[in-house]
Amino acid sequence: MFAYVKYIEDGCKEIVPISYIKDFDLNVSDLTKTYWVRWQEKFFKGQILFLKESREEIEEELAKGKRVRVRLLKETTPPRSRSEAEDAKATHTNQKKAAEEAKQNNLLTLLKERKIRRKQSPLCPTPSKIMRAHTLSDSLSEEDDDDDGGGVVPEKLFEEAKKKQQLYIKKINNMSLQLQETKNKLEEQEKLRTEIEAENKELRSLNMQLQQQLLKALKSSSTAKCSDPGAPSPKETLQIAESGCLNEVEPSVSSEGDEIHLGGDVRVRREAWSRIQNSTRDSLFVKELAVAIWGTKTLAERSLTGKECPTTKTSRQPLTPQKLQTLKVCFKEWLDKRMWRRQSRRPDG
Repeated sequence: MFAYVKYIEDGCKEIVPISYIKDFDLNVSDLTKTYWVRWQEKFFKGQILFLKESREEIEEELAKGKRVRVRLLKETTPPRSRSEAEDAKATHTNQKKAAEEAKQNNLLTLLKERKIRRKQSPLCPTPSKIMRAHTLSDSLSEEDDDDDGGGVVPEKLFEEAKKKQQLYIKKINNMSLQLQETKNKLEEQEKLRTEIEAENKELRSLNMQLQQQLLKALKSSSTAKCSDPGAPSPKETLQIAESGCLNEVEPSVSSEGDEIHLGGDVRVRREAWSRIQNSTRDSLFVKELAVAIWGTKTLAERSLTGKECPTTKTSRQPLTPQKLQTLKVCFKEWLDKRMWRRQSRRPDG
C-alpha cells in the first residue's frame, strides 16, 4: 500500500510506501495527524493526504486533475517514535559502558605503574624512610598523650547509648502489655455485648409471648361477657362503674397524690396511668399496664399460667393472680368505656 504525503517543512508532495511512515497503523489511519516520513535515509514531518493500494492508482488519481484536499492538522509535532527512544537509550547505555571501561583502564594503568615502582625500589628501606616512620610514630604518641583521656569518651557514649536502648526496650514492652490488655478488654466487651444482645432477644421473645397470652385470655373473657344475653349494655356498665359498683377495682387517688390505686396492692404512677388510658390499641393498653404493674424484668422471668413450655421444656413462675385479675378488670372497663364512646358518637336512628 502507498500513501500520497505532503512534507510540512517545504510543502513538497511525494508518493511513498507506508513502510516509510513511522508508527503508522492502517486500522487507525488519521489524516489530520503528523507523522515522521522517510526521505533519503532521513525522516521529516509529513501529512498523509490519501492512501491507495498501488502507486499506479495514486498516479491515476492525480492525473484526473482534481484538487487534493489538505485537512487541518491537530498536532504540528509528531510524537517521538519508539525507535528514536530506543536509539537514545542505546546511546546512553553505550556512553555509560565506555565511561566504565575508561575508568577500568585508568585503574589498570595505575596498578601497572605501581608494580613497576615496587620492582625498581630496593628491598630494604632507605635511612630517610626509617627516620620518617619514626617521626610519624612519635607525633602520634604525643597526640595520644595530649588527649587527656580521650579514649574514655567513646566508652561513655556507648554506655549512654546502651541505657537509652534499654529504656526504649522497656517502653516498647510496656506499650505491648498495654496493647494486649486493651485487646483483652475489647474481647471481653464484645463477648458481653453478644451475651446482652442474646438475652435481650430472648426477653423480647418472652415478652411477645406473654402479651399474646394476655390478649387471648382477656379477649376470651370479653367475648364471653358480650355473648351473655343478660349482660348489661356498655352504657349501663359505665353507669355502674361510675356509681361505685366496681369500687373494688376502680382506680382511686392515694393520699400521696402521685399514685393511682387500682385495687388491692396494685398502684401505678399517675403519669403512667394517664398514658395507658390514652392508648389507641388493645395490645398497647395491656402491654403498658402489665409493665406498670409487674415491671419488664418480672414479666421476662414469669409466665401467664406457669405451665411447662412445649418448646423449651421449662416452666416459669405464674403471674400473681390478684394482679392479673386487676389487669383483666381494668382492661374490661377500658373496653366498655371505649365501646360506649363509639356508640355515643354515632348519629341517632
